[in-house]
Amino acid sequence: MEDLDMSRYIVLSTTQQLAIDIEMITGMTDGILIEGGSDVRFSVPATVLDWESLGLHYLMTSIRGRMVHELFHEQVTSWEEFAFDVDVSVPKMYKERAQVAEDLAREGIRISRDYKLVGNEEHIRLFKFEMLTYYNGRRDSPFPLDVQEQAREVVNEIIVPECGTLRETQLVGLRHLYAIWWSRFRQRHFVSTGFTNRFLKPTAELSDRSRRLIHLLMERMSDTPDLPVETAASEARFIILTMHTLGLFPPEQMMTDVTDSVIQYWHHFERALKESYYCLFMLRADQVDIRSVTRVLEPEILRFFVFPYVGEEDYEYMTNVADIAPEYPLAYEFSKDVMRHFSEFTGVPARDLDNFMLPDLIATVMGYPNFYRAIPAVNITIDFGGHHGIEEVMAMSLNGLPGYKIQINHVLSEYTDILVTDAPQPKDEPYTALIWRGIGTPGQMTELLQEINRVKMKKFNAWRDNNKHK
Repeated sequence: MEDLDMSRYIVLSTTQQLAIDIEMITGMTDGILIEGGSDVRFSVPATVLDWESLGLHYLMTSIRGRMVHELFHEQVTSWEEFAFDVDVSVPKMYKERAQVAEDLAREGIRISRDYKLVGNEEHIRLFKFEMLTYYNGRRDSPFPLDVQEQAREVVNEIIVPECGTLRETQLVGLRHLYAIWWSRFRQRHFVSTGFTNRFLKPTAELSDRSRRLIHLLMERMSDTPDLPVETAASEARFIILTMHTLGLFPPEQMMTDVTDSVIQYWHHFERALKESYYCLFMLRADQVDIRSVTRVLEPEILRFFVFPYVGEEDYEYMTNVADIAPEYPLAYEFSKDVMRHFSEFTGVPARDLDNFMLPDLIATVMGYPNFYRAIPAVNITIDFGGHHGIEEVMAMSLNGLPGYKIQINHVLSEYTDILVTDAPQPKDEPYTALIWRGIGTPGQMTELLQEINRVKMKKFNAWRDNNKHK
């Protein structure tokens, strides 16, 4: 309670409500128990409680969440009635509405006098898409059943044949995307041509697959009364753009479809990778590796510039970077520097880029061992006498770790940095000795990884200092 800086009453009442909500979602009646009036015991298994479902539940039951949801679906008819529906006072509701209006205005969205979301139509749709995919990536659609069925039909009959095998999360995202589009489209809210044209080339210059999809999507709109062809084309093009931001098309198709300004962002990113690599490793990066890393992140770079609410104050990434940094120090330092250079080249605040892209960049860099090709490896000797099975399993586990440059052998030598063995060792040896009685516990593996990182950074800094003077 002291850690939360809350009173005992607030903590316990909140915990009691959480237990009720978990029971509603999972059916478990003892997921959270309060023992002795003060001890809170959380026992619901992670495999049973769907955190996305719980997050969506709280999002949709919050005053602001309900407000945005009902404004999007144009269900609000009176602010006083809305306050009654969400069981808050009218002054409280108006205070919440003022904050929602302020947040929406930052992305060009307004609440009209007739209770509708108007303004930047692209941001209205993408904001709703972010809410559904971030908090509701694997959950049931909140749209009416007829819209859900139509979304499934269109995705299965039009999108899947062009995109091939898709992951379940991608299919769910596409259904959300179509349902959002249809909900706004049938309410006669249309996107502008200028927004999409900033990122996509004219239709005649797009790839064959993109042109086919645009044609098929326009056919779905053909029975809409009084719909100009130009408006239908603009709507279809916006869907193609959104699909590009989700990485649903091959890199070659992206390169064909996007404008020169988007390609320039990617070139800036490649330049940032090269600058940071030379700064950290004092070597010229391999262009093949630079291009490979960029291709992986091209959809995310595009998404950053297309989507609303991507700043540090708007978007909370699910990965805690503070937890990554100690475990992968080189990848972290390199990636931070890339974001700094990318910020300089694009004029985008580095903190926003860090918040949106840093964890994915760290993970991508860790997947390319060539980035560490010139730095010294950490030499680990694994010696368990006649227990060769234990040695093999340990070697397999360590060799499969991303972001580590390790050389494994089974003979102690002058090059050994770390010895893992089941035999007692003398003190004051030049290597670190870890004495294990078997394959190693999770705690021992953590200790080993920490030692690998310590040795890695020590050897890297010595190697770097030595190369500075050459």
